[in-house]
Amino acid sequence: MTRGKPGARTTVALVAALGVAAVMMACSPEGPSGTLPTHPSEGFSVTLGWDAPTQDAAGRPLADLAGYRLYYSTSLPPSGPDGVRLDLGLETQATVSGIPAGRYYFAVTAIDAVGNESDLSDPLEVEIGQ
Repeated sequence: MTRGKPGARTTVALVAALGVAAVMMACSPEGPSGTLPTHPSEGFSVTLGWDAPTQDAAGRPLADLAGYRLYYSTSLPPSGPDGVRLDLGLETQATVSGIPAGRYYFAVTAIDAVGNESDLSDPLEVEIGQ
């Protein structure tokens, strides 16, 4: 996971696929008491999940995982200038709320104990509210 050290990277896969036990994605409208939104600004929520990595790219046990970052945007890459970054700690699930309908791209990175960040996972394209 450490940038600049060959073979020390960790990869995180963020995948939307039904039937994959440890990976999940759900979209739902937000509104008072679970009702449909009455105003577009209330938006939607998206819940994403991923498997925690156990090894770095060289196959060594991963002992210094400190957390994850979730990036999302309406354009690629999700970590670009229009992107939003959420620091998640060690949670392997995140819910993003208040999103207007549209197409979004999500990606996750892993962070080690000294703050090095892995490469972005493959972006996940999600159509919300369509």
